[in-house]
Amino acid sequence: MKEDFNYDDIENIISKMNENKDLINAMLKLLEKLKDAGAVESLNHITDVLPDNLDFFVRSFTSPSFIETLSKSGNTLMSLLFLLSNDEMSDIIRAISFNSQGIAESMVDNASSAQPMSLFKLMSLFKDPEVAAGLNAFIGALKVLGNSLKKLK
Repeated sequence: MKEDFNYDDIENIISKMNENKDLINAMLKLLEKLKDAGAVESLNHITDVLPDNLDFFVRSFTSPSFIETLSKSGNTLMSLLFLLSNDEMSDIIRAISFNSQGIAESMVDNASSAQPMSLFKLMSLFKDPEVAAGLNAFIGALKVLGNSLKKLK
């Protein structure tokens, strides 16, 4: 049965659109930018690969366990963003990242050619300023980590 055309509904819609025209214009600008960036093509590709029966798909992505996992992931992401917003922490991560190739190579080289080390050899390594700095940094980080982990229980 066909519904009758209701002018009151149309007037209500037009009224709401007029009240929210700044929001509608902002959304249209955003959609235009997304379209220009190729988001529409991406959405078309997504719709091409979606299964015909979306019931399982929707149930999976709206299940309590998925929502909980997504929430925890979001919290973790926010923690990482907060971490990176701190200049000092960002500098530390950048220093490690930019030197990651050297760190990895050094770890592999030293592990693959490891020889038994005497206590005197180990103690002499502590006199190396770079080893001492790294070890002190690591011990300081372990202390803070241990203190933080104790608070979790």
